[in-house]
Formats: sequence, structure tokens, C-alpha cells
Amino acid sequence: MYRHLLVPVERSDACVEAIGHTAELARSLGARITFACRNGGKGGDAAQHRHAEALLARAQAAARAQGVAASVLAVPGGSTLGDMGREASRDYDLVCIAQGSAVPPVPGVAVLVCPSDARPAVAKVVGALLAAHRRQSDTYDDALAALHMKRFDPRTIEGLCEEHREETALTTALRERTSALDAELDELARLAEREAALLAGIAESPMSDVVIEDALHACARFAWERMGRIEGAVLPAARRYLRDADWTALADKAR
Repeated sequence: MYRHLLVPVERSDACVEAIGHTAELARSLGARITFACRNGGKGGDAAQHRHAEALLARAQAAARAQGVAASVLAVPGGSTLGDMGREASRDYDLVCIAQGSAVPPVPGVAVLVCPSDARPAVAKVVGALLAAHRRQSDTYDDALAALHMKRFDPRTIEGLCEEHREETALTTALRERTSALDAELDELARLAEREAALLAGIAESPMSDVVIEDALHACARFAWERMGRIEGAVLPAARRYLRDADWTALADKAR
């Protein structure tokens, strides 16, 4: 029986799908997950550090959405996942990777390759959704970086306030097919409302850079939680409940 799963996290759609598959698997096994991602670390690249923070936060949210215990492992840029696994003496018994990813060198540990859904309509819909997630995450990264460099443009908030069209289309289709996800979808709506309220507060009130940075971090955490829960719970459920006709209709509306 597998009890501790290691999941390398990287910036790719296939990896997001692997995280969702692994979270469902861990729930069925009663296992826990460690998500590992290369991190710029101290003295490293600040942008890489921010990307890693966002990716790991979304991965943990995906696990929480499935009721799975998860921790994170920030891998220094010059190390391999195998190096970190040996140094930390972790008791991993299964490594779960995305389709097309390199197998990490963790000696003596089984590897599971998580497949991607190859149906064209599904690939288009999921690709559009994850592209929207990347855009929003990157906008938060850019805004926080600009604050550090004293170059923050308040108009950035307008981009963060855009409607989550791809998410809304998917969740609406799911509500029409099943009530099994109603509680999760209601929670996602609340997260989106809290994020929007915070963003509106930033846009409407004069604040110092320090206060804006704290507020943006709070907004980003709501956004990461929302994205991760969609990637870890909503997308796997959509593959179970939506019919080919639903995916085709969603694909026709996708950007």
C-alpha cells in the first residue's frame, strides 16, 4: 500500500493534470503527498521564487480539496529531486509524474505516469482554463515585483478584476449535470467574491506600498486557493460527469 506520494511540480498543463490525478489517488489510498518544486531560494532568482510559491500553493489547495494531507518541498536550483529526497530521508514510496516529464532520480521508489486526457474538446477547454490561471498568476507576480521595485501601476488591478469566464462556463456545466459538487462550487464562489472585494478595496482606497503589498498577497492567496481547488477537484469531477456533448459545447465557447 502506498502511503507517501512525491509529486514534482512544474509549470505545465500536464503537471496540473497529474496533481489532480494524484490527489484523487491519495484520497482513495489514505496517503499523504509531498509536492516538490525548484525554487530560486536565497540569493536566487526572485521571479522563480514567486512562481514556485504560486505553484506549490495551488498544489496544496488541490490536495485540500480532496481532503488529503500535503506538504511542500522547495528544491534549490542546483539540486535534483533525488538529491533532496536522499538528504531529507523521506519515506516516499511512489513518485507521480506528468505524462512526458522526465523520471526524477529517486532510487528504489516506484513511478506512476499520470495520463493527460487526449480528447480534443477536453484538451481545448482545459487548456483555455489553465492558460487563464497562468495569466492571472503571472499578473499577481508582476504586480508584486513592481511593488518591490517601486514601479507599481494601479491599473494592474483592472487586469486582476477580470471575470473568470472559463471557470464560470465549466462550473455552470457541472451544476447542470450533478449536485455532487455543489458545496465545492459554492466555496469557490465565496473565494472569488473575497478576492474581488479585496481588489476593489485596493483600487478604491489610497494605500501605502506596504499595505498594498500585504493586500495583494492576501488576494493572491485567495486566487491560488481557488485555482488549486478547481485543478484538484473540479477538473477531475468534470471528466467524470460531463458528456462529450458538454465538452464540445464548452470548446466552442473557449478562447
